[in-house]
Amino acid sequence: MAAKKSAGKKAASKSVPSGTVLGRILDAALADAAAVGWRDVSLETVAEVAGLSLGEVVLLVPNKVCLLRGLLDRIDARTLLPIKTLDPEETPRDRLFEILMRRFDAMNESRDAYKAVITGVARDPVAAVASAGRLERSFIAMLAGAGISTSGLNGVLYVQGLKATAAYTLRAWMSDDTSDLAKTMAALDRALNRAEKAAGMMTFRRREKAEEATDQ
Repeated sequence: MAAKKSAGKKAASKSVPSGTVLGRILDAALADAAAVGWRDVSLETVAEVAGLSLGEVVLLVPNKVCLLRGLLDRIDARTLLPIKTLDPEETPRDRLFEILMRRFDAMNESRDAYKAVITGVARDPVAAVASAGRLERSFIAMLAGAGISTSGLNGVLYVQGLKATAAYTLRAWMSDDTSDLAKTMAALDRALNRAEKAAGMMTFRRREKAEEATDQ
């Protein structure tokens, strides 16, 4: 599985290219976040770093919430675009492991910047609320990419489970000082094991209740 996690880096060019105007804006935003922190990122500075006019920037990202969504779009693209078809030899758990590690690989390419963004958003209630809905879409897309349906009550539970898994693994990534993200992979493996057991227990309980209803 470790051999597969480099796929995200190979697919980076398939997301928003750095040579496009939006790509230059996102690159500049990451550079500014790494330098001064997310809170002090300004569209004026982003325009200056990107070598663009302020008008060109605000036309595409009129505020920092839109800037944050653009960064999430980029990470989603790097995470999901490499998926061509579902490999029948892989379990949904294997696919989720690969997808999530590809996401952390993508963030690790600009590690200091993304750490600054994550820390800053966590301390900004407006940004945190604004990003919550956008992240929900990311989790649904990742489950779909792993071949897991998000329809119905089960789907809601799977999304919540993936959120918990990602949050646990993110904490490990934030402090991971290994060159190959070994600590992040170990944390993700533990989190997926717990999620898998919880999903199995829920399935068992639903089956048990169905049997009780039939007996009555």
